[in-house]
Amino acid sequence: MNAGALHAVSPRWIGAVAAAMLFATPGASAASAAPSEPTGTEYAIRWNARDGGPKTGAAALTALQMRARRTRLLDVSYYDLPPPPTAPPGFAAILRRRVEGDREPEFTWKLRGDRALAGWTCPLEDARQTKMEVDVTFSGADTVTRTYSYSCTSTRPQIAMPGVATSRKACTAIVKRWEAGRLNVEEWRLSGGDVIIEVSGKGANTSDATETFRRRVAAPLFAAGVVPSTQSKTDLSSRCQ
Repeated sequence: MNAGALHAVSPRWIGAVAAAMLFATPGASAASAAPSEPTGTEYAIRWNARDGGPKTGAAALTALQMRARRTRLLDVSYYDLPPPPTAPPGFAAILRRRVEGDREPEFTWKLRGDRALAGWTCPLEDARQTKMEVDVTFSGADTVTRTYSYSCTSTRPQIAMPGVATSRKACTAIVKRWEAGRLNVEEWRLSGGDVIIEVSGKGANTSDATETFRRRVAAPLFAAGVVPSTQSKTDLSSRCQ
């Protein structure tokens, strides 16, 4: 499949997801979330292709009976970043660089930790997008991990934070993304040769949305032999080998 190719999305599958998964504007379920919790959630399951399950993103689409309507090809790299003095205890700071084709690079600053924050500040200069959400990752058929994520994006990597210097890591991950309705399938080819597959989708921060992702996405992938990884894409792809 060539990057940029357009394909029809399976109406049967997308219709079922649209009706059952509540993958709509996350704010619609804000009343069901705790006051300090982000109302938006990204549900995901990822695995190393060598451990079992579909070996490519295209094979994952087949296992889910999906067809993509758009594909993208991205170069992703990370920065060595010392713990910022303002980072809350229990939170890690991440700086990512992403490039698509000949477009200008996009830089994302992210704080990830084990709880919701009452407030946070984006240190990137000229930040143009901010996002607060819960990352729910399936690590087993009935087991999930929840991580709180606060991020902002800019076309400039400069950090307005005294005493914090960054340097970009030498390795780059080549990422192919298939967009199918409200779900994304990504195939990460890492510098050490590993291939990481991830299927993810946005949803509401509710138990119903969690259960629906489990039934509609995670369960078919477990049936296809997936052995889930508990590590994040950042952890997996930022270790240069």
